[in-house]
Amino acid sequence: MKRIIEIKGYSGEKAFKLDVLKLKQYASIWYENLKRTRAMEGKSKIKTWVKLKKHMDKRFLPATYQQELYLKVTSLQQGCM
Repeated sequence: MKRIIEIKGYSGEKAFKLDVLKLKQYASIWYENLKRTRAMEGKSKIKTWVKLKKHMDKRFLPATYQQELYLKVTSLQQGCM
């Protein structure tokens, strides 16, 4: 999604709408529940890709994700070419 948004040059709101359309199965249900929960709590609607991505990362990425990526990068080795 990030590449499509960058290539097409979509603004935050347009990128957000595209991303919401592409959500499938559990992610779509999760987003509808997030909207409902935020409305009941009196919080503002999510209207941008950046804000939606923050919520999706929090929900779908493990807490150790950044650390795992760092470890992978630091342990890279060039093979014999």
